[in-house]
Amino acid sequence: MSGASLKSLSSPEWDSLIDDYNLGGAARLDRWTGGAPVLDLCLSSLLRKDILLHLKLHILTFLEHYSLDDSTPPPYFLLRLLDALRSVIQSPSDPFALKDQFLISTTAIFITSQLDNDELSSGSPLTGLVELLLTIINRPNHGLDRHTRGVACECLRQLELAFPCLLSEIIPHLWSLCQSERTHVAQWYVLLLSTTILNIVKLKPSETCIATISNPTMPLIPFNVPQFLIDGIGANFVWKEKENNYKELRRVVAFLLECPQYLTPFGLVELIVAIIPLAEELELQASMLRVQFSWMLYTFEPLLCHVFLGMHMKFLDSFEGQELEVASRILLMSKGTQHHLFFRLLGLHWMLGFFALIVGKDEARKRSIVDMSLRFYPTIFDSLAMKALKLDLLAYCSSLLSSPGDANVVKDVEVDKEAYELKLFKDGLVSVSAFKWLPPWSTETAVAFRSFHQFLIGGSPHCAGFISSTSTFIQSNIFYTLQMLVDSTSEFKGLVPVVVASVDRLLGCHKHRWLGEHILETLDKHLLLKLKIDYSLGSYFPIFEKISENDKVSPSGLLNLLLRFTIFLVEKHGPDTGLRSWHHGSETLGICRTMLVHHQSSSLFTGLSHLLASICLFFPDLEVRDSARFYLRLLICIPGKKLKSILRTGEHLPGISLTTHSGSFFDFQSPQSFPGLRRSSSISSYVHIERVKPLLVKQSWSLSLPNFGTNSDKPGFFEGIRDSEPAKEEWDSDITMSVDIIESEMPRQQNVPLRVMDAKISGIVSELRRHFSSIPDYRHMPGLKIMIPCSLRFDSELLIGKSEVNTAVNAFDEVDQLPAFYATVLKLTSSAPYGLIPSFHIPFLPGSPPKNDKPLSQTDSLAIVPVENGHVEEENFKATVSIELEPREPMPGLVDVFIEANADNGQVIRGELHNISVGIEDMFLRAILPDDVAEVDVPSYYVNLFNALWEACETSSSTGRESFVLKGGKGVAAISGTRSVKLVEVPATSLIEAVERHLAPFVVCVIGETLVDMVKPGGMIKDVVWKDSSSDSCVDITCSPTSSKGPLYLKYFGDEDNGEVVPIASSRKNIGYFQILIFLPPRFHLLFQMEIRDFSTLVRIRTDHWPCLAYVDDYLEALFLD
Repeated sequence: MSGASLKSLSSPEWDSLIDDYNLGGAARLDRWTGGAPVLDLCLSSLLRKDILLHLKLHILTFLEHYSLDDSTPPPYFLLRLLDALRSVIQSPSDPFALKDQFLISTTAIFITSQLDNDELSSGSPLTGLVELLLTIINRPNHGLDRHTRGVACECLRQLELAFPCLLSEIIPHLWSLCQSERTHVAQWYVLLLSTTILNIVKLKPSETCIATISNPTMPLIPFNVPQFLIDGIGANFVWKEKENNYKELRRVVAFLLECPQYLTPFGLVELIVAIIPLAEELELQASMLRVQFSWMLYTFEPLLCHVFLGMHMKFLDSFEGQELEVASRILLMSKGTQHHLFFRLLGLHWMLGFFALIVGKDEARKRSIVDMSLRFYPTIFDSLAMKALKLDLLAYCSSLLSSPGDANVVKDVEVDKEAYELKLFKDGLVSVSAFKWLPPWSTETAVAFRSFHQFLIGGSPHCAGFISSTSTFIQSNIFYTLQMLVDSTSEFKGLVPVVVASVDRLLGCHKHRWLGEHILETLDKHLLLKLKIDYSLGSYFPIFEKISENDKVSPSGLLNLLLRFTIFLVEKHGPDTGLRSWHHGSETLGICRTMLVHHQSSSLFTGLSHLLASICLFFPDLEVRDSARFYLRLLICIPGKKLKSILRTGEHLPGISLTTHSGSFFDFQSPQSFPGLRRSSSISSYVHIERVKPLLVKQSWSLSLPNFGTNSDKPGFFEGIRDSEPAKEEWDSDITMSVDIIESEMPRQQNVPLRVMDAKISGIVSELRRHFSSIPDYRHMPGLKIMIPCSLRFDSELLIGKSEVNTAVNAFDEVDQLPAFYATVLKLTSSAPYGLIPSFHIPFLPGSPPKNDKPLSQTDSLAIVPVENGHVEEENFKATVSIELEPREPMPGLVDVFIEANADNGQVIRGELHNISVGIEDMFLRAILPDDVAEVDVPSYYVNLFNALWEACETSSSTGRESFVLKGGKGVAAISGTRSVKLVEVPATSLIEAVERHLAPFVVCVIGETLVDMVKPGGMIKDVVWKDSSSDSCVDITCSPTSSKGPLYLKYFGDEDNGEVVPIASSRKNIGYFQILIFLPPRFHLLFQMEIRDFSTLVRIRTDHWPCLAYVDDYLEALFLD
């Protein structure tokens, strides 16, 4: 780490380095540092003379941020940093701006690095920094470096704040320097002294640190870390009990109290922040502070006024009697138009807080504040923010008048206090709404209604100790202002949204809800009578909605108004009013619905039935008439509680609130009615999910192959899909050439002999390429999917008792009493390679009715019941579930099913159901048909594809190394085939029936005249190639892997190696052949070639996915032998 090994950076390089650090952090600095420490590089550049000042300042800032963001700097770096700082300070050529910034950055780095260091000692780097700073400040009244001395004082102050009592042993020297300094830098010396004195008084590091303040016993330099910082043990005493120490401290405090005249407003704030706790600790008389700092209230500095009010709040008793003087001064400042707006707004905020602090229960103070209220009125040129705060002051005065027992609050006013309160509101509101109401979205309107809200709740504040009579409060004059609200609302319909928002605000408060209800009663009593019946009445529907929601307000007045409005709509209906009539009619029905939900049916039956009947008979819009007829039917036929439940359907989220189907619909109303739902493990006992079509093979195992180092996301089979290689030169397969291949020219060419294809193999490869180009590559596009249809049902017998359902009068009531599941979600997962399985949603699922186990009577036993009806009724209680799988490998597996549903009472049901088995037959798909194949050519295409795959799956096939590009062109696949054989001893008729039932879609060719005559008339197998074996010379070659036309010889026992084998009787006639082509997603194939005889069938199997042979054997046995 020597200086010679450091890379020297130029100014542009430093700029780029700092920009890289700001954008990407420390990780992008290696390209500039060359591996050298960044901190050392910064120090070496700071000492260079060829770097400009502004760049050095940037490097110092970068160094500070780097040391804060990165790890803690090592101790050796702190020593080097201190040496660099010392050299810069002592250099006469370096500018003072660099020295000041160097001091600030070094102090910040030392504080952050040493703050968590519990082992401070005299040998720590911090000692050297303090000595350097003390050396700088120990030159009082020196003119050239006075600003640097101020910065050094501030650095020492920050060190004292970070390490309390660090300078406690040199406090006499600091006091002496404060007394000696006569320049403007004295402010920094005073703040350093006040901070040090405050830490000493609060922490009491020792008894001797103050006793010798006039006669210092320790030198200023060299500096030693106090013992208090090393062991952290202070003295335990009271300063007043130490007479000498107490006197010395009072001398220091007296000196500090004489210093404000030399301080700036910001410095004075810092001084008072230290003086106030110092006075509390020393139990000084607060009157000293009052005398010394009262002048700050009469300045025009917001900071000084704020500090004075904070001092006033801290020592209320000492400032007693000065409250009105303070309030008058603050009010005068807020009225001064020459002041900044923020200062005036701050003054009003201070006044609100100051009044709330001093008022208490003193009647004289309340009277004085109310007397000042005439001075709070907004003026015409006040900004809207000023008007809002002044109206808040008037509302506060109104609340003082509303307090009980304040009959003598108002002085020199001829009217009583309620009239005066009303006067405050009216005169204050003039400032924002005297001329014309602005739009409801305007700020002026918002301020007016905010003030209205403040005046209303002023007599009933939120404080818990306030008790007021509601009846007395409503009878007060302030509520006569509601008549103003009614008049304004009837005249300006644009105020309707603001009135509704104000009512909502009151209704949302628990304590002031009755206020909102009283406003709604007032609007119902006075506003409805003033409204004109015309199309403008639709603007007041939000108020009507609020009135109809409140059950404390009688609905008769609103129903009468709506009836007259309906008659108006019918009379004025014409060709141009169709949409308007529909709109107002729908809104009217919405209010009717709200009344049905929130009011007793008996209280509104007569008026609402007349209104709905009039709409049903005369309203011009058909949709409105139908809806009115529906509501009228509900009102007449359904009791009130059940009617409310029906109308509230959809208002609540499932699983959170109680459902609407309660009480009369079902016999359970609480979660306790479902004891079985509390245990998720018991859900599978009454919720059943089953396959629609059972599997032939109850697969209880699956073959899982390891990846052998391949990606775990890919299938476990060895020959997966891989990315295609870069395009290489294509060779013509019809031309045979002898070419010497040089490894240097084709480095990727495998070291294998060159392949030669004849016309037959070329045709096979061409057919396979055409087929594979239609298979989607599931890595880059959606793959092939299989669907497993299932059914879901649940037994209601376990949820409700049988007797409860059987007591129903008829079957309809029995079904109506059954429980149901709502918003059911089935989450499906599997450990098999089936991809991401989407969840399934069922909106509604009724429960299956309990089985009737009672013995049939003689009459019932003779009854005729259609068999089909029972099946249809059973299907009505099942939901169809489709499980969608995207196999990555054709293998059986299990799908785990998790259910989440909502019961009728709102309870959420969660749990795991029984697994769904996936068999190898679920993977059977027809081969994908290319787009360019005509419909008449489909059978021949499948036959050609079967022959090509049959040849390619031959273990000795010459196409084994050929790779085929999949759809999309990004992936390729190769065929690695294998073959097997199975003898099935079943009659030919049984085998043909099994093939027609289960494998008919996959048959591509039927060979043999006898077999064609047996299969073709049935119509189960169609759209295939029918061949006569006598006319096809290629049958033997294709069908027999040994090309043998003799009888088949098989060994049945292992000990037959040394004996003769038993031949099959040749008298059994060969009926024909089935050629079956099955596609196994995502890209594999399974080929069957069945040689059918009278009493046995030989199934030759070829596939390019040999693990599936483990499942095919069981499948064939289940298909033919069971």
